[in-house]
Amino acid sequence: MANFIGDHLDKCAKHNPDGCYLIYGDRRCTWKELNLRAKRLASALKAMGIEKGDKVILMFHNCPEFFEANYAIQLVGAIPVPMNYRFTAREIVFQAEHCGAVAYIFEDIWMEAVLAAKPDMKSVKKYILRGKKHRGMKSYEQLMDQYSANSPDVETSVDDICVICYTGGTTGMPKGVMLTYANHVRLLESMISGILPRLSNIEIPPGIRGKLDAPDWLLSLATSKPVRYLLGRQWLQTTLGNLVPKAIGTPLSLKLSAGQEIKAMMPSFPFFHDAAYQLCIIGPITGNMALVCPTSISFNPEEVLQLIEKEKPQLLGNVPTGWKLLLKHPEIKNYDLSSVLIAATGAGVAPASLKHKIFDHINGVIIADIFGQTEMTPATTMRLDLSPATLKDRCIGKPFVETKIVNEQDQEVAPGETGEIVYRGGTVMQGYYNEPDKTQEAIKNGWFHSGDLGYIDVDGDLRILERKNECISSGGEKIFPHEIEEILGTYDGIDEVCVIGVPDETWGSSVRAVIQHKIGVELDEQAIIDWCKDKMAGYKKPKSIIFTEQFPVTAVGKVQRGKVRELYGQPLSNVETELSN
Repeated sequence: MANFIGDHLDKCAKHNPDGCYLIYGDRRCTWKELNLRAKRLASALKAMGIEKGDKVILMFHNCPEFFEANYAIQLVGAIPVPMNYRFTAREIVFQAEHCGAVAYIFEDIWMEAVLAAKPDMKSVKKYILRGKKHRGMKSYEQLMDQYSANSPDVETSVDDICVICYTGGTTGMPKGVMLTYANHVRLLESMISGILPRLSNIEIPPGIRGKLDAPDWLLSLATSKPVRYLLGRQWLQTTLGNLVPKAIGTPLSLKLSAGQEIKAMMPSFPFFHDAAYQLCIIGPITGNMALVCPTSISFNPEEVLQLIEKEKPQLLGNVPTGWKLLLKHPEIKNYDLSSVLIAATGAGVAPASLKHKIFDHINGVIIADIFGQTEMTPATTMRLDLSPATLKDRCIGKPFVETKIVNEQDQEVAPGETGEIVYRGGTVMQGYYNEPDKTQEAIKNGWFHSGDLGYIDVDGDLRILERKNECISSGGEKIFPHEIEEILGTYDGIDEVCVIGVPDETWGSSVRAVIQHKIGVELDEQAIIDWCKDKMAGYKKPKSIIFTEQFPVTAVGKVQRGKVRELYGQPLSNVETELSN
């Protein structure tokens, strides 16, 4: 019987047994070890009565056990449901009960929150705990020792649900996004075929040429006019897009790549978030990339810098917040970052100013800006910048899935016009678990409505403006919070800013800036408002400012605008509005 993940794990263990899938502290975890431990745990799950289609909560930080437990669940045909390890008991109960989880696998670091939630998790019957023992819970490591590595004989196909990833809940309660193995295969194919047209007009700067492990004649050939012409042809893009993913991870490619370790670091991406979880499925398909993971649970810039210098990854990916923390570390110039060829950013829009700083600190680097959302598995667009000269603000590149911009009537708008971004293709989710009405709202006539507002610029690139539900309407004018945030972000002394709309008796809504100032700096509300006068139109400038010491953030470091609105969105009175105009 075929089991999608089991077949790929067997292939990796057979043809690249000593290759690392994960470097975690001093541990170098191999495909052979992973395959054995995942099968042992799968045998235990099968013996405990976990069956195909059951939902199993997975609550680990970025560590080897996340992978082992995830694959063990999939080997028995069950569906892993990654849980945010920062959740409170209330949030844990909601997700576990919403998906009807029958089992809960977690590490003792999160014991307090899980025990607080346990009485209200009625559907969960089995608990597996890694770490200290607890009455009524099975020991993770003891199960590993008790059961054999005979893989359970459970069939899964490419069209089966492989994971339910919960959204961040920015538009109400979190929703369970059902993704299949096929969604992830299509993602890999789309990304590879999508990169090809970008290569047809790229000039490789000398600094990047020097870091590429390829002879000059090959680089010259790759950038020659005939090759550029071919790479720009749709038929070749389609052909290679179909062939390359099938070649990657084959026994031959695994044997050829054995000993040629490609290393990647994504230290600010938690694996319970689909921006990183996708690697759990794509990893065994490719079988030749080692992830380098810090052992700290929270993002630690110094540890990340030390790991880069020690392990020399070729790819370094961070959410924008992670990049900000890394780049402002006072000792960054004392670390060797020369191995990094690709600096990736995602799970939020990185402004051009931040990308400039990446170029300043890492020589000979390519910046890959990847954009998308969980419902799209998750990537939809990619932009490659090889030098600061090509940077464009709020530009997320050209889509590699079918994309269009539509108005409120679902009619496609002309290039340059703002509308909602919608997508269609093989990476669109199967739907929201147990919520058919919300699924129908999101997917109309096969098109997924992203909720993001944007437009196509003169170069055919996609520019992202704002979430549709976060756009502020004041006196009939549309105001995009990100635009104001980026301007305020240049004000000396402001560390972080979140712009929200607040009810206003005169204008309907008015702009409020919630500001976190830098340590040791005092800011004046009126001085900031006055500074804005020649930086933006009058209707865009903040009518009020509130200072905060800390923002509520998501798992990937994005400020939760909805929660900021709850905390600081009190109405602005008529008197205050008149005084501030």
